[in-house]
Amino acid sequence: MSLVERYLRKTPQYTRMARHLRSVMQHGTITKWSNLLRIEMERKLRRIELKGHPYIVFIDPCNFCNLRCPLCPTGFGDLGRVQHMMSLDCFKRYLDPHIPYLFEVIMHNWGESLINKDIYKMIDYAQRNDVGTNLSSNFVIPRSEDFDNILDSGLEYLIISLDGADQESYEKYRVRGDFERVIENLAEFLRRRNARGSKTPFVEWQYIVMKHNEHKVEDAERLAAKLGVDLLRFIPVGLPFEAKNRKELSERWFPTGVHGKEESDGTEHTFGQRHKPSPCYYLYRSMVVNADGGISPCCIVYKEKRDFDDLKKYKGSIDIMQVWNNERYRSARSLFSSVDTGHHRRTVCDMCDLFEQHPSKSAIREKACASGKP
Repeated sequence: MSLVERYLRKTPQYTRMARHLRSVMQHGTITKWSNLLRIEMERKLRRIELKGHPYIVFIDPCNFCNLRCPLCPTGFGDLGRVQHMMSLDCFKRYLDPHIPYLFEVIMHNWGESLINKDIYKMIDYAQRNDVGTNLSSNFVIPRSEDFDNILDSGLEYLIISLDGADQESYEKYRVRGDFERVIENLAEFLRRRNARGSKTPFVEWQYIVMKHNEHKVEDAERLAAKLGVDLLRFIPVGLPFEAKNRKELSERWFPTGVHGKEESDGTEHTFGQRHKPSPCYYLYRSMVVNADGGISPCCIVYKEKRDFDDLKKYKGSIDIMQVWNNERYRSARSLFSSVDTGHHRRTVCDMCDLFEQHPSKSAIREKACASGKP
């Protein structure tokens, strides 16, 4: 098994589990742990209407970005929703109903989160409410004061998206990016964190392995060791969920030195993704809040027309369980159950093949895929 294959096929799942387990242990309470057990049981039983609350929440501070990555809908200009900068008040309003049950808030999705100048106050607010924080950045724009702001905010986990080991291997995908600037920023940030004697944030260098940079994996390992990052994690290429030209994109971007390429027919959403014989975990464990307040069923769905709800429409306090068990969520979960609800509202989940749907619902999925319009 090659070095790249070892990371893509084995390492990501364990490092991701370890990251979430850290939040579960550090921010756990009897209420939170009880809720987690309830949700996992409801998922195992393939329940359609849930009594448990989501225990991980994605809240995207903004969907603006300084880079133009070719496989990101923000980068290639097909996000399908108005770009928005979330206010601190909206962040608090969207987070508050989840706090009693929440282990972690993931504060990124379709933009560069550090563009939002309230991001440090958002992190601080979550941490003060005993919620773990996770943020991803391309780390091109931070200035000296931003390093201290990140450290002062209490951020627990920082992912640096850096796909290459020099400018040539980096900029083909991270269009408009400056490799040397990112390395300088990363080195200085680690120096300041270590000077404080702090263990947080844990710093992960995340490297998407693609055709043009797979030969730089060992160089990246050496550089990561020199910089002293806590983890270098290689991950597979993700294709836009609604991309029509999957075969063309896979030929252009998928690495050639990893087992699995030959078996690909160009239809999978993520290279290396296995068809999972279980209910979709996003529909049970997490809620995804876009910068404009729209609720997506998972973090790979991006267009506004696919939203399951809109938090802006709720006046006063938000009843999360009303959202969590609305008609769209129930219809999506019913795809994994033998139960006949008597009425199925088609959603974007009908088209998804990342998780194995119940055999009795196969006709629903085939119809959705044929039309392409859930």
